Amino acid sequence: MGIIHRIIINTTDEKFLLTLNEMGVEHTWRNLPGAGGRLVVLEISESHPHWNAIVALIQTKKIFEIYGKGDFFETTFSDDEIRKAPWLWLIPTFEQGYPQPQSTWPIKQSSLELFCSKCCRHRQIASMRLKKEPHMGRKSFVTPIWTRETFCTPEVFEAFEIIGAKGFYSQDIVVHKTGETIENVRQLCVPGIANPGMIPYEGLVKKICPECGQPKYYPHVKGMMQIRKEALLPDTDFVLTHEWFGSGYIAFQEMLVSNRIANLILDKGWLGVRFKVVELV
Repeated sequence: MGIIHRIIINTTDEKFLLTLNEMGVEHTWRNLPGAGGRLVVLEISESHPHWNAIVALIQTKKIFEIYGKGDFFETTFSDDEIRKAPWLWLIPTFEQGYPQPQSTWPIKQSSLELFCSKCCRHRQIASMRLKKEPHMGRKSFVTPIWTRETFCTPEVFEAFEIIGAKGFYSQDIVVHKTGETIENVRQLCVPGIANPGMIPYEGLVKKICPECGQPKYYPHVKGMMQIRKEALLPDTDFVLTHEWFGSGYIAFQEMLVSNRIANLILDKGWLGVRFKVVELV
């Protein structure tokens, strides 16, 4: 497991770039217009030998006084860690297109019924609509921008059926203007919802909707997602978290999959998703 930071800094300190070079920290930079300074973007793992020195440099020199707001980090896991975990969290990484009608997403959609128009928790009641058929290239999974919905190619569903995977079904996706069924992908739907059981890590932002009073978390990015064993449903390979994530109008439940689903995807070399380990406690 490793935590990778993407830190964005606006600085006029020339020595800062020299220090990054001396420490062997990968970075890019470009000058901002006028006297706006220099925008530096560095990517560094917490396992980097100079991680603590970089943090101290940023904070001590006050190069980036709002440190944290420009620090975007994510947790990565090795294939070996993924293959050994009983449950994984499946995250689509290949985004293409927008749900339709784009101009009214998600407030007015024939595919959704909103539980709350403020936080936009919802349930799907009809096929999702896209502007056109996705161009998949070598990818086997795709998700529309703004959503966490997962679309798969036919071979994925065929493989799921062969191993007798439980807890999912596939659903048509349609072209918005014509109503024609899209042929190269179908939606991976998971009806099962876990019981409450996620244990938030310290610092995970939780917002209570002022309209409906229900909580929604910012996306989980630090370490393993911890979930109580009793929260998961029995005899299934797919389940959605009880908890909702996102901010503003973005609202989604994360998809959890069993070890054999993750291993199948890794064995097949299918592209378009990644996994994070779920720790059962």
